[in-house]
Amino acid sequence: MPLNSEIRSSSFFNGLNVLRAQVASSGRGEFTLGNETVSIVFNETDGRFLSSGSSGGLLTELFLYGFNNGPEALRDRMLSMLSDSGEAQSQESIQDKISQCKFPVSSGNFQCPPESIQCPITLERPEEGVFVKNSDSSAVCCLFDFDAFSRLASEGSYHPLTREPITASMIISPDKCVYDPIKGNFIIKDS
Repeated sequence: MPLNSEIRSSSFFNGLNVLRAQVASSGRGEFTLGNETVSIVFNETDGRFLSSGSSGGLLTELFLYGFNNGPEALRDRMLSMLSDSGEAQSQESIQDKISQCKFPVSSGNFQCPPESIQCPITLERPEEGVFVKNSDSSAVCCLFDFDAFSRLASEGSYHPLTREPITASMIISPDKCVYDPIKGNFIIKDS
């Protein structure tokens, strides 16, 4: 028997509980979303909901999860899925920015003391480098070894000098950084 419910986001918990009760009382229910139809059956023996004759896609998985574990568990699962997706996209964005802003480092490129072109992670002059602001709001940049910083960012680690979360906006292209001999640091141009 097809079941219909006008579930609004504000009444999601109540709506899912109503659908669970309808399927439990009738023994089965069908739900269609787009081109996918999910058939759910209720097993009275163990009180669990099972899918019947469906392809086992994401919609089926979410319905079963919500019916068997409750709306709060489904909400947490969906938020976790969205968070994981956002985190992966964020990591990809950071890695893309690091790759876009890397450049070959040679001591002749810089008018600064040799220690200023030393990576704070490897403590050596990098062959390929990337400039990174100390924080989102900072005008001060440091030169990092491309591989070392890329690895750090991919692991979700924090900025090694300030312990702040690494964001894509902290990665700076080399043409936007200049060495300030008064401050003894690389800084954002015109800051």
